[in-house]
Amino acid sequence: MTPDHFAAALLLDEQGRYLMQLRDDVPHILHPGAFGLFGGAIEAGEDADAAVRRELDEEIGFVPGDLAYWRTLWVPLRRSGGALRSGRVEVFVGTVVARCVPDLDQREGAGRVLIGPRSLLLEAKVAPSARLAVGLHAQAAIAAGAAEPVTERWAARV
Repeated sequence: MTPDHFAAALLLDEQGRYLMQLRDDVPHILHPGAFGLFGGAIEAGEDADAAVRRELDEEIGFVPGDLAYWRTLWVPLRRSGGALRSGRVEVFVGTVVARCVPDLDQREGAGRVLIGPRSLLLEAKVAPSARLAVGLHAQAAIAAGAAEPVTERWAARV
């Protein structure tokens, strides 16, 4: 059964771009082939802060020094055509330096992208938690008409 309590990170660079994981395109995971936040399920007995730090270390070998809790989101979950359920996502925010992103040791997912909020929201395949978190987090920048930075993409190292 799919867990329903997650911790995830919005990681922003100095240009206001979000670091997103390109999820593997395999049918047994949530949101295959979509852009998503780095993070994952909160294990039994683990708090959200410990979970997001563990997940970031496992997935990209990097935990921002300024990582802090932002808010809780409730999102729809459905795996492989199963029943629709609610998932709780504890979202944290931290910064990442753009020039360091190519050197991240990504160990999960097909790749990563630094992408501006409007560009991400226009992508067809974005995990609901990522779309909601970025939309809420970036609403002031979007409303202000801030210039959209250039998107950069990297494949995960195998």
